[in-house]
Amino acid sequence: MRKIFKAFAIVTLISTITRGLSFVFKIYLSRKLGAEILGLYQICASVFMLFACICTSGLPVTLSRITAESDTVGDNKRQFGALSTCLFAGVLITLVMISGVLIFPQLLDLIFADARCKKIFIIMLPMLLTACIYAILRGWFWGKKYFGIYSVSELADEILKILFAVLFLEGGILAIQKEYAYALAMLAGDVIVIAVIIIMFVAKKGKLAKPSYGKEIAKSATPLTVTRIVGSLMSTFMSLILPSLLVSKLGMTQSMATAEFGRASGMVMPLIFAPTSVIGALSVVLIPEIASIKADKGIKSLTGSVGNALVFGCFISCFFFVIFSGAGKQLGNMLYKDPLSGEYLEFAAIIMIPMCLNNLVISMLNSMGKEFNTFIAHVIGCAVLMIVLLTTPALLGIKAYFVSLGAMHSTAFIINMLVLNKNVKVASKTVFKCGMCLIFAFGVTAVGKLAGDALSSSADIVVIITVGMISLISFLPFAILSKTVKIDFKKISLKNKTTFL
Repeated sequence: MRKIFKAFAIVTLISTITRGLSFVFKIYLSRKLGAEILGLYQICASVFMLFACICTSGLPVTLSRITAESDTVGDNKRQFGALSTCLFAGVLITLVMISGVLIFPQLLDLIFADARCKKIFIIMLPMLLTACIYAILRGWFWGKKYFGIYSVSELADEILKILFAVLFLEGGILAIQKEYAYALAMLAGDVIVIAVIIIMFVAKKGKLAKPSYGKEIAKSATPLTVTRIVGSLMSTFMSLILPSLLVSKLGMTQSMATAEFGRASGMVMPLIFAPTSVIGALSVVLIPEIASIKADKGIKSLTGSVGNALVFGCFISCFFFVIFSGAGKQLGNMLYKDPLSGEYLEFAAIIMIPMCLNNLVISMLNSMGKEFNTFIAHVIGCAVLMIVLLTTPALLGIKAYFVSLGAMHSTAFIINMLVLNKNVKVASKTVFKCGMCLIFAFGVTAVGKLAGDALSSSADIVVIITVGMISLISFLPFAILSKTVKIDFKKISLKNKTTFL
């Protein structure tokens, strides 16, 4: 458990630094490029991500699981054969897609209304290949439990893109129109990172072998890829349908509806995703660990690891729920100067709990080779989302956005938990601890709301700090008593099998 905690701490720290740099960089870009050009990049990025999902989406997760299993039993033939198959398949699909775009560029005219988007996308097109190689090699490092390389490579990619963007946008070496400078900066950063990660791959004695296990990889990666494509399409569906429903059902103008959707998706949801950064770091560590334990001791031996992860995930999501419920209005006003976004944040805070737990359970099931089950759960969840989204805007307005997301994740979580419990018996004490954590969270939320209301005339930062301290002071003793957090004052051994670099 200690080696898992150390790896989790490493991934969390580096991920936090990466996300922090990205956040600050986005502020710089918004000021340097302006809203219009930034909007062009958002449009191109959404299409690029859809293409990237088709090329490689499921391969890194599948490769990490196979690598972890193979490494545990010393099967290098399977490990490197699977790596070669993933690279071959990913590069082949990517080259076909790039060739299709270059041969039939008129297809982009059907996608992009602005000619500048087409030029930006063409500049970004080679990044499909670099992103493919990058993702697959990171998948191998992930499976080998080189969490430092896995995380630092993402940090290096972000830093390089920032450096090149500043260089190009400020007119350093090249005088480039700012519409296209950022696209070139991303491409330049990707090329250097790929070179570095290939060097690290060779240094860690990675090699290519005869491609093999293609059927196993296809069976595992295909559901993951389709799941992410469906997710990308659902995001597009929501962004197009919901504003039009607000116009037709509530009589809003198009600009009002767009502004409401902007608050929900662009202001509230980035905060709602905050705990998923921590849960995501845990998932990065858990996938190869669970695959290794499964290969070594069998799937039934995973009960303890699964239970601890579920309790921790519940604890983290409940902690953020209390803060956002008690001080959501103040957070929205302080960050965005928009009180409505804060009101929506308080309303939407509850969806963090099923969202975080569902993402965690999905990672566990994928590490056990249950990708098809998570795909089915996701499709059913998306169907529920569509029903709720299409039927509730007349009653809830933009809040239908949050209700539909909550319904989707809750439905998928229930289905995924049933599958998880069927394969790995979830201990009754795990269910009890999670239940108690939820009850405790609602109690602390009530206290936080009372404190926030009492201090409503104070500065926003005072309310946020007060509610945050109430949450911390309340949850820390609870975490220690429930053994979610263990404090050991004895000397801690530094010996473990988790490698940083």
